[in-house]
Amino acid sequence: MKNTGLPQIKPIGENYVEQWLTENEYTNIEKETLQSDDQGLKATGKIENILVLVRTFAQPNRPLKLSEYEIDLLNRRAKKQNLKPYVAYVILDKNNHLVGEINWERLI
Repeated sequence: MKNTGLPQIKPIGENYVEQWLTENEYTNIEKETLQSDDQGLKATGKIENILVLVRTFAQPNRPLKLSEYEIDLLNRRAKKQNLKPYVAYVILDKNNHLVGEINWERLI
């Protein structure tokens, strides 16, 4: 299922995830188109290199898990690039501020 809310919140969620990656010493952070309307972030870490699909939701909506199809696509894409696949779930309030913390899910 796609992100809930307005399309303009997607880049805001990506910015929060990119900021988190930077604060946690990931480097070489690059945007990557995963599907026609899904952006991901590639990053180099001290322990592992990752590919993150960012899912952003506007409060009061809550994150919906990825479908098996979406998981398979992300896993295959990450494997081809020798990266570990993650999903970052971001919830924003009406002022586009982060609600709580980013929820991370490692796929494999």
